[in-house]
Amino acid sequence: MNCTRTLFATLAFLVLNGLQAQLLDRLAIDSVRTFRSLDRALKNPDEVYRLDLSGTKLKEVPEEVRQLRNLNALDLGNNKIKRLPDWFGELTYMQDLRLARNKLTEVPASICSMVHLKRLDMSRNALKALPACIGKLVELVSLDLWSNDLSDFPEELSGMRSLRFLDLRAIQFEQHEMDMIQELLPKVKIWFSQPCNCGG
Repeated sequence: MNCTRTLFATLAFLVLNGLQAQLLDRLAIDSVRTFRSLDRALKNPDEVYRLDLSGTKLKEVPEEVRQLRNLNALDLGNNKIKRLPDWFGELTYMQDLRLARNKLTEVPASICSMVHLKRLDMSRNALKALPACIGKLVELVSLDLWSNDLSDFPEELSGMRSLRFLDLRAIQFEQHEMDMIQELLPKVKIWFSQPCNCGG
């Protein structure tokens, strides 16, 4: 019985440490190779931690990205993507996700499964609301939503306890809306444009 327990404990240790090895620290993410070709990345998918497909005229996220299960950083900025696939949340080691300058109208719940996200850039899209589940992103430090059509901010935002920077410039808010957002996130540095006094 003791041998069985020891074997189980050893296997559990190896599995847990194997999983942790896929979650890189900040220094490691900045120093690993950045793949800029999906074809090259797919030759050794388990060795791909950073992928940059920005400015490649993509209209959707390629299904093949799903094979890159160790991705820690992904840049899909400056494309023509209108929606994110349901499987997107399977990229559970994602820490740095850049989706700026696309045609996204919503933040899908699948992003809420990326619990290790530290930076999320969805600036210059057409987002109208944030999902309540975004509060699950407890490791998120920086959230860039600059220049969107946002009007709905759920109370669950307050669950993002690591958040330090939130960019909401170029979005029309009345003063009371800005005050409400700041109350939800009292420790966060928030950038607003001047209030619009839209109801005046």
